[in-house]
Amino acid sequence: MIGELALALEAVAPSRLAADWDKVGLLVGDAARPLKRALLCIDLTQETLAEALKLKCQAVVAYHPPVFEPIARITTWDPRGDLLLRCIERGVALLSPHTALDAVRGGVTDWLADMLGAGERWPIEPALDNRANERLKVVTFVPEYAAQAVREAMAAAGAGQIGAYTECSFEVRGEGTFKGGVGSKPTVGKAGRRVRVPEVQLGMVCGERQRSAVVRAILEAHPYEEAPIEVHRLEPMRDPHQGHGRIVQLDKALSTTEVAQRLRKGLRLPAGSMQLVESKRAKRHQRIGVVPGAGFSMMAKAADQGCTLFVTGEARHHDQLAAKARGCDLLLGGHSQTERGYLPMLAASLKPHMPGVSLVVSRTDAPPFRMA
Repeated sequence: MIGELALALEAVAPSRLAADWDKVGLLVGDAARPLKRALLCIDLTQETLAEALKLKCQAVVAYHPPVFEPIARITTWDPRGDLLLRCIERGVALLSPHTALDAVRGGVTDWLADMLGAGERWPIEPALDNRANERLKVVTFVPEYAAQAVREAMAAAGAGQIGAYTECSFEVRGEGTFKGGVGSKPTVGKAGRRVRVPEVQLGMVCGERQRSAVVRAILEAHPYEEAPIEVHRLEPMRDPHQGHGRIVQLDKALSTTEVAQRLRKGLRLPAGSMQLVESKRAKRHQRIGVVPGAGFSMMAKAADQGCTLFVTGEARHHDQLAAKARGCDLLLGGHSQTERGYLPMLAASLKPHMPGVSLVVSRTDAPPFRMA
């Protein structure tokens, strides 16, 4: 079914990794419709749609989202509307992974970075680590004899889940003091007297959804009349391996010409097909920023992290001047040229999730221009 393809795409390129402005996942179509064949391409065009219809595909996975900006009308008067209308009429679902596939480990960006050679790498903009069960830390102070009971109650309410592990907690032993006021009925000691009790500081992580249940569990399991509870919001964690763009720290420094040669070979581009902007401040490069497609907006962040060369698909004239003024060389391989070669790898990644479904890489998908 179409829905299974959407789930497969989510497994290969999780939507949480996509840029917040992006449109990924199932964009057009009925998730319950059957699926036997899908076409993979960079752009949905008249040519790729005709190819999909000829092959009797029920879905097109277009790397660039066919539906991106809000649409007021879908008519044949507008080229984009005409494409969408034909897909809807013929029952062809449209899906896109776009920047989620760029950001994921082993995705388009890593594929492009692999062409440069061996070396350490990390994201230019690391993605937030989506650990929904670790957004908060709930802490209570409990007598030693009751610590296990409170821990089990908190875990049963959803606290203490870290990855594949449950009942994760941390204890610090110490001594608690209190003095019961008028009308109090302390579990230990007597009202009006200062009491010292061996206690355990017990902390467990949880998510926003579990917060109320965990607090309630503490109140019910805690032996004290007034259970001390603290809730701390944790700083978002960053993923060291996934996110937008890559910085490559090469084991061996390369000249700009050597980098261009490696990229041309990896992208299967003819000589003279790449644009080079040189600042003449670095003759060889060991730290290089890489972003497929139109990634110039991340050049400054890459340069701030010490990159002397930035590799992407395209950049406007004034962006090129800005890079030169910044002292960062710029190597442009073409927007879709820095993306299209990954499609066979995407098909291979989806295949294990889609047994019995034929995944075809488009033969008609191509840049909108040619060298004259």
